[in-house]
Amino acid sequence: WFANTTDNQTHFHALYSTESTTINSGLITEDMDVVSGLQLYDVPLILGVIVALVLMVLLYVHSEWYVVNTVGVLVGSGVVVMLGVAFVPTLIIVFMIAAAIYDAWAVYKSKHMLDLADTMINLRLPILLVAPQEKGYSFVEETSSMKDRDAPAPAPSKGAPKKQKGKDAMFMGLGDVIFPGMLVLSAAQWLDSTGAFAVAISTLVGGLVGYFALMTYVARGRAQAGLPLLNGGSILGYVIGGYIFIGSAIFDFGISI
Repeated sequence: WFANTTDNQTHFHALYSTESTTINSGLITEDMDVVSGLQLYDVPLILGVIVALVLMVLLYVHSEWYVVNTVGVLVGSGVVVMLGVAFVPTLIIVFMIAAAIYDAWAVYKSKHMLDLADTMINLRLPILLVAPQEKGYSFVEETSSMKDRDAPAPAPSKGAPKKQKGKDAMFMGLGDVIFPGMLVLSAAQWLDSTGAFAVAISTLVGGLVGYFALMTYVARGRAQAGLPLLNGGSILGYVIGGYIFIGSAIFDFGISI
């Protein structure tokens, strides 16, 4: 409880009752009050708003690949953190399997993912990552179509002059980074603390193995579904690392209905 003294000072008193009864008291000073004005926690908010506005303007007036990549990495990091700490690994694995199946169907069967990728490239939206393959590449001047890349190139006729090859780049959807990242963070957040970090690292290594496998197909020049290999590698790394560092408890669902 609180009490005011005759000199207008406020004291607090706390009563503890365990094996014996104890009363503690102390003086409440001004530095304990809520301080008005600019606070330290206001600075990150202001800086965040300023950086966001600057990046939005840059996306509109100068949407080069490094601007798109910067915004994409920041947005993807925020999504990974929010969802990675919100869901247990089992739920995220379910999401990853469903997304991988959909990605494979959308790229290889219906091919509407290629149309979506062309739209994102034309609009210069930061939901993909751009990896230039040659010096001097300009994302603003990008005119190639993902469907054109996916189509097999016709055999050149004899005596036909070779066309000069334009500067090229590889594209990766932001979801290809977000899903494996969610599982890494979820493993570090929800698993037993004695082996959580090791399992998270093994999940990351599995995702990198899937990435290198994906690049062997991408190097052939045709569009590939990234999630089957990336998610598959991450899940495999999670299961193997979890069994090594945590044991059979890694197979507990951790979901209550």
